[in-house]
Amino acid sequence: MHDKVLAMSVDQARQEGSSIAYDIPKGLSPPESLMSYVVVDQRGEWFNARNLFDLYRLDTHSGWFSELPPAPANPTDTWTGLAHIARFPDGPDVPGYRSLAGRTITVWRCAVGPFTTAQLQAYTRRDGLPPQTLAVYVLIDPTDADLASAEVNLVLDGYFTPLATLFVALVAWSVTGLALRPVEAIRRRMVRIGDGAIGERVPVPPARDGIRRLAETTNTTLDKLERALQQQRRLVADASHELRSPLAALRSSLEVPLAHPHRVASWPDVVTDALTSTRRLQALAEDLLLLARAEEEHGTTETDTVDLSDLVAEQIAERTHGGGPPRFRAPELEPAVVHGREVLVGRIIRNLLDNAARYAVDEVVVRVRTEADWAVLTVHDDGPGIAPADRERVFDRFVRLDAARTRSEGGAGLGLALVRTISRSLGGTAAAIEPGPGGGACLLVRLPLHRERCS
Repeated sequence: MHDKVLAMSVDQARQEGSSIAYDIPKGLSPPESLMSYVVVDQRGEWFNARNLFDLYRLDTHSGWFSELPPAPANPTDTWTGLAHIARFPDGPDVPGYRSLAGRTITVWRCAVGPFTTAQLQAYTRRDGLPPQTLAVYVLIDPTDADLASAEVNLVLDGYFTPLATLFVALVAWSVTGLALRPVEAIRRRMVRIGDGAIGERVPVPPARDGIRRLAETTNTTLDKLERALQQQRRLVADASHELRSPLAALRSSLEVPLAHPHRVASWPDVVTDALTSTRRLQALAEDLLLLARAEEEHGTTETDTVDLSDLVAEQIAERTHGGGPPRFRAPELEPAVVHGREVLVGRIIRNLLDNAARYAVDEVVVRVRTEADWAVLTVHDDGPGIAPADRERVFDRFVRLDAARTRSEGGAGLGLALVRTISRSLGGTAAAIEPGPGGGACLLVRLPLHRERCS
């Protein structure tokens, strides 16, 4: 604001100087003006000073305004314009002018003429002035700009700034409230979901912004949590159902002999039956514990490594040494070092071989090979095979196909579920694939190779 008012003063001084220069050759009386100006001849003598300059007119020989140069001999364009004067002298105590004492001031100057003696006499009312050029100096009073700036600052500080601050605060509060309204809706819905409404989802705002992406990600996470909760509930229900049978058999094998001891032919037979049921309970408990641990370790980084081919060879040798059908054969065992603890990788192989042995007629063929960054384990038996509709279902928990419905022979239905869960926890996959021309069932497991092996 100060600079703008100062620029207006400069323009006004230019117009004032042009008007004074225009009136000199006409011999007109010096015009009244609110601005301070003075006309100087070539000797430095002052003519027709007004306002502030007029206050020092009687004391021009004291050195005040000594930087005001006399008029040049010939007017030039380069001489006309703004000029900075040195420190303004101390002067009379005049209201409105006292503030200029000690300040560097600026004037608008212009050279006009030359004028004849008659023109100068008409203008100055003085005789005997030689023909010469005159200089006009118009003071650009900086106090005008100071006062204007002070008034504007007073208005801004006293009225505008508080009102502007209040307005900005209200706008910010309104905009923030509108922006956070979807967030508040999401928060309220999450409270309901946390209280048990697991089937509900947070509202998705129509705007395509970060809040919409947050809502969509939240709903996706809630879907996964709901599926995990449903799977957990099914696991608890299925496990409870599976535990009832061996517990009932165990209780029956003990209660009947105690109620009718005279009918017991052989107590060792009673203990053998109870031990059989106990072993089934122990195997089921171990499978459930291993299943829970494998799910807990899902996505974690394995630091242990093991050679998949070595474990396969060991288990095939163990089963071959035991004799009896089916026959186990491993025509292809390529070295494949994978991540994982031996107990987990070994359990994958054992469950696959147990499943194949349960269904095979004569032979089980096992292969280990590498493909890119993967170790591929396939177990192929010559049994009845798996229908295409059941190839995904066999990996569910407590699922038995028709040929394995007998609990005493078919197991608890956790074998292949453990295979898939452990494989996923190690970063791999498990699937039932098309067996090929020979028929039967073919199960395939992919596990990521150890990094050093991949390189």
